[in-house]
Parts: sequence; C-alpha cells; structure tokens
Amino acid sequence: MPELIEVELYRKAATRTIGRTISTVSIFSNKYLREGTSSADLRSAAYGSQLGNVRRIGKLLLLELETAVIGVRFGMTGRLIVDGDVTINDLLYTTNEVQERHIRFSVEFDDGGTLAVIDPRGFGNVELNPDESLLGPDAMGISDGGFREICHNSKSTLKALLLDQRKISGIGNLLCDEVLWRSGIAPSRISRSLNPEEIKRVAFEVKSTIKDLAKRGGSHMGKLQSERHEKGVCPLDGCPLSRSTVAGRTTWWCPEHQL
Repeated sequence: MPELIEVELYRKAATRTIGRTISTVSIFSNKYLREGTSSADLRSAAYGSQLGNVRRIGKLLLLELETAVIGVRFGMTGRLIVDGDVTINDLLYTTNEVQERHIRFSVEFDDGGTLAVIDPRGFGNVELNPDESLLGPDAMGISDGGFREICHNSKSTLKALLLDQRKISGIGNLLCDEVLWRSGIAPSRISRSLNPEEIKRVAFEVKSTIKDLAKRGGSHMGKLQSERHEKGVCPLDGCPLSRSTVAGRTTWWCPEHQL
C-alpha cells in the first residue's frame, strides 16, 4: 500500500513531466473524484496548462499547474505510470498486472507523453486545489520539538497519533508498526504518557526507518514484515508477536520489548 516512501518515488517519476503542456485529462469514474471536485472543473483547470512543479506532502501527490493544483491520493493499491513506465512493479495487497480497466485518472501531454493512476481497488482519489492546511507536517520534515509538542497534547494512542494525517503526514499502517517496533514502544501507549527519552527515540526512528525502508525498496520491506502472521516471532528477541486492533488497524507488536 502506498505510504510516504512509495509516493516519494511517484513524485520523482512525475518530475519528468514538468514543463509539458496538458492536452487531455480523463477521469474514468466520478467516484474517483474527491467531494467538491467536478470533472468539468478539473478539465477546465488542466486543459492547455503547463505542469510547473510536482510536490508531495505525506501521501498526497501535488501536480502544480499554472492556475491550479491537482492532488492525487493513491489509497491502498494506487500506482503511478509515467510515459508507459510503471513506477513500482510490486505492491502489497493488489494485483501487479496493469489492466486498462483499473486506470482511474490520466493526463496526456501535447508531446505524446502520459501520466496515469492505476488503482485496482479504487480507494484513492483526485482533488482540485486540495486544502494543504488540513495536513500535518511531512513525517520526514517534522522537527523533534514539533513531534514532542503533538505528543504532549494528545490523549490518543501513539499508533493513532502517528496514523493521523492531520498531525503527521505520510505514515501508514506497515510503516507505523515498524517504527514502533524499532522504538520499543507499545502501539497502545497513550501519546502524552511518553517521557522525553521515549519521544526522542520515536522521533528518531520515524525518519531513520523511512530512510532505511526506502533503501530496502518500500514500506513493506521492514524487519517486522515477514513475521506479520499467527506464528510470527519478534526478530529482536524471538518472543511470539501479539496481534491486536489499535486505531482501527491490524497491529503486530512484541509484548516483550515494546513497553
């Protein structure tokens, strides 16, 4: 499932379209449009416009046009295709085949190039001029002080806090479990109960884990990943892993060293 790491790869791939002029925009189902965005408004804003920049905040990809911004969210199974090249060939929990019926959104440029989103389960969406202020700081850019502040002000579990895109942008379920496992903190801990050393440790592991998994190939390449099953054991101490539901998400963690 695309998390910050995957969407950053999408952003890098999409930069090759900067400077091109859009000739056609296609939405193959209005269900893929975020509420408040119409296909007519999207086409009007994009047609004939030059793509000026490609940015990312958390898991949100932002295509900057001359007078508007198109925001793309990839849900659980979305992948980006640029000029016919699939940015990521293998993604968990989805088919890796490229089927035309799964293309949800596409842009054609006047030089013949294309940018498209393929999303088998269709949980992603496209939005015109998304409100970026609704998102918290990007997980790779949040300061230690900023992380300490949101922890101290939160009554939610630490996992819920890390998954809340309004507080910190970019962390999904797999990445969150890996960060907490590496930090040695139980996912059900109340955020404001963490002491300064624990907060510092989690803040460090957020950035460190993202960098490490990016080198390994994606959010699904964590050390905990292969043990996410009923007989899974902790790669650190060999203790049987516990499975629970935290923040509404399936959670795997080690009761021996995550306290």
